[in-house]
Amino acid sequence: MRYLVILFITLFTVSLTNTSRAAETIRIAAYDFPPYFSAYDTEHLVGDLITALNASQNDYRFELYDVPSKARFKALSDAGCCHLILFESPTWGWDEQLPQIEAGRVLVLGAERFIAVKKKDQRDAAFFQRKDLRFGGLTGYHYPFLGNRTDSDLLEEHFNVYLSLSHEINIRMLLNGRLDVVMIHDEYLVQLQDQPWFERLLVNPTPYGEYELRTLVNPEKGFALADWQRVLQPLIEQGILTQLLKKYQLPWPPKRVDILSITKS
Repeated sequence: MRYLVILFITLFTVSLTNTSRAAETIRIAAYDFPPYFSAYDTEHLVGDLITALNASQNDYRFELYDVPSKARFKALSDAGCCHLILFESPTWGWDEQLPQIEAGRVLVLGAERFIAVKKKDQRDAAFFQRKDLRFGGLTGYHYPFLGNRTDSDLLEEHFNVYLSLSHEINIRMLLNGRLDVVMIHDEYLVQLQDQPWFERLLVNPTPYGEYELRTLVNPEKGFALADWQRVLQPLIEQGILTQLLKKYQLPWPPKRVDILSITKS
């Protein structure tokens, strides 16, 4: 009997120890924003970073949650599914939606610009100033030259902007002549430079917007910005983050991609 009691106490103690060591699950929201994340791609930067984070420590288990772009604010709300979002700009509606959000260090410096299709030297940068152009953008994205409006009906009616669910759709429509201009960011554009149709693109040399991508954390959900910085810092010090970014042709320390050096506008 005494042996059984000792065995029970031992097993109970081991159980408590294992429970106390169990990794806490931290959910990361991600929406279609390549190369950071895209459900259409088998590899993306957020997925690679999550793999590295889980391999480098045992306190947390990071999991990716694919959410629609418009739902990212709800995902990080106090009642939402996620604790944080990676590679996001605080200026994209967060102050209005979730003022309690905390922003980490700059991870990427980005820029966004217009692209069109060349027409045998009949088009140059002045083409982007023409009236009655048909634009292509993405649902849920914030475009500064449109006042950061995201209502698809309003943008369609007043600005002649068509919103789709992916950059791939917009580029196909551009190449097929169904759109005149597409809004795109440099970090994605550089991923496309080996495509056979890339040289057909007319790239506006002047970006219409620049931004800083950071980690945004809702501290009200039990995982603070300091916790994030503690797990990220070893990846920075060991050069792992540098290698992950390099895979997607993004520099560390952060600087903007020199997209004009690989395009012929």
